[in-house]
Formats: sequence, structure tokens, C-alpha cells
Amino acid sequence: MLLAVLTLFSGVSFAQTGGVTLSGDSGSASAYPDRYIIQEGDTLWDISRAFMGDPYYWPQLWSLNEYITNPHWIYPGNEIVFSMGSDLEPPSMSFGGGDSEGYTAPDTEIEPETLACGPDVRFEKSYGSEHYVTPAFLAQADDVEVWGSVQAAKSGSSLLGPGDTIYLDLDDPGAVACGDLVALFTEGADVRHPESRRVRYGSVWQVGAIARIVNVDDEDRVTAVIRNSYTEVHRGDMVGPAFPIEGEFPVDSPKGDLEGTIIARSGQDMYRLAAVGETVFIDLGKDDGLREGNTFYVVHHRDEMVSMLEEQEMIPDQVVGRVVLTRVDDATSTGVVVDASSPIRIGDQVATAVQ
Repeated sequence: MLLAVLTLFSGVSFAQTGGVTLSGDSGSASAYPDRYIIQEGDTLWDISRAFMGDPYYWPQLWSLNEYITNPHWIYPGNEIVFSMGSDLEPPSMSFGGGDSEGYTAPDTEIEPETLACGPDVRFEKSYGSEHYVTPAFLAQADDVEVWGSVQAAKSGSSLLGPGDTIYLDLDDPGAVACGDLVALFTEGADVRHPESRRVRYGSVWQVGAIARIVNVDDEDRVTAVIRNSYTEVHRGDMVGPAFPIEGEFPVDSPKGDLEGTIIARSGQDMYRLAAVGETVFIDLGKDDGLREGNTFYVVHHRDEMVSMLEEQEMIPDQVVGRVVLTRVDDATSTGVVVDASSPIRIGDQVATAVQ
């Protein structure tokens, strides 16, 4: 046990008791100091033995000083004030602030902070017009206009992309002319509502590229060149009228009081998780008053350590993403994920307000 070094405030002579040096006249009450400054190496055990005559008095000393959270840690610079007591009044100790020089505990006061109270809302930052691409649409097969297919290509590659010359097999070659744009697309997975499964929305149609017609000859052979490519193009892909899949939209905080569900996402692999830049589809549309440029929060109610999928009713809305709508149909809308802090899956809730 380390010897303690004392700073004494009264007394004229010194004596050694245990590991602590005392001040005062031996054999009288004045043999004990009325104040003591804790020095480096002191312990409650040493102090109790030196001043109270019994080291096992340290638990009582500890109990008198609530600020000592761990009896093994007392700090130099704190002042102990003693009352050695009499036949009528038991001895006691207390800690005082003291004005002595020496070690001063660092100031740990926490600065006051202004906290925003309310629901867990984030992703409220507004963006100016940004360029977004959503190369997919959701539709029933009977509502999709298919003119023909990609029959062959000049390239020997199995995967076709920008700049490749392709030859189209169209039902009515006369319906197109040089300079026209056409979409090259494939039919993806069947989409049903993730909760009821009874509502069927059709299929996700993935647009692989936009091509420009460069020639229609006398034998009705149609030649085109792939212009913009969003994924690989294959021989056999369907051909139809081009429609806007790129656009610029400002992004703002959601407004209104609507709730919906993510019912599908684009991608031929159709993984259940999406991230920033992904195309998603929700079960709200023009019938609900929506238009292009509207935004939604993506909302979870989960403790992800417990489950990445299970929703818990006792958890309030957790905003984990934001979606801007780029195409609005009657009953569904297409959007792109512009913010995300967690993976987004089919079945997640979207809302324009959170609680």
C-alpha cells in the first residue's frame, strides 16, 4: 500500500499512523488534524486507520460521501473535514471543496444542448433539380404495346450495348421511320401486393436501352443503333414505343398525409433489398392525387438486432429513406430512392408524414 503524503492545516508536531502522517500533540484530541487534503496514493483504508484508529471504518467513510461512486477511486485535491467526537457524539467525517492548491479534477459539466423534440424525421434536406433514371415500368401484359423484337446484331457479342447496330423484326415496319426512338425491354417478375397477395399489378418491365431507327429499306428490314443503355441488351428482347425514363426533379420534404407500401423494385435479379439509386414501385397513384416529383419517407418499425424483417408495433416511425416519384400511373407510381440509411425491401411502408 502506498504511503500517503499529507497537507496539514493545524498542529505543531508530526506522528506516523499506518501509512498516513498526522499532525498534533500525541495523546490528546489535538493530536488529530481537523482537515486533510487527499494526496496521490491515499486510500479510504489508510485514511480510516490513521484518523479513526480502525481501517475497517472505511465503509462508513464511503457512505458519508455519496459522490464517491467507487471506493477504490478517490482523487487528490479533495478535502476531508474531521470531527473526532466525544463520549456524547460519535466521530464523523465529511468531504469539503477546499481552497488548497494541488490537483483539481477536470470540469466535466455537460454544456446545455437544445434538442429537437418530436418524431424521428430525417432526410428533410431539399435538393435542386437532379437527373434521375428509372428504367422500368409496372404494367399488365395487355397494356404493354409490343411492336416486335431484336432479331439480330452486327456485333458478334452476346451482350449488346451503346453503339451496337441491331436489326429489328417488327410486325408493322411501316410504323417507324428513320430517326424514331424505340425502347428495348424484357418482362420481369409478376407483382402482387406483399400483404394481401390478392391484388395483382402485372409485371415489372425492365428497359434495357433506347435505340434510334437509322434505316427502313424497301424490303421492310429495320436497322437501329442502340443509343442509351441501362442494362445489357439481348437478341430476342422486345421492341416498343419509347417513353420518358430519364428526367430532372427537385427533391423536397414529403407533404400531405398518405401511407402506402413498396410493392416491387426493378432489377432482373429482383433482390428484396434496395438502396440509393434503385427504382421502386408503390401502391399509390393518380387516383390518390399524386404527381411526378412528390416525395415519400420510407418508414420502419424494427429493432434490427432482433430482426431485420419483423415489424414491432410498440416502436414509433423510424425514417430510413426517401423516394421521389418519377412516373405516376392511375393506381401505382414509379420512384427512385434518393436517401437511405438502411436496406429497403419490398413490403416496407412509405408515408408523407411520420408519428
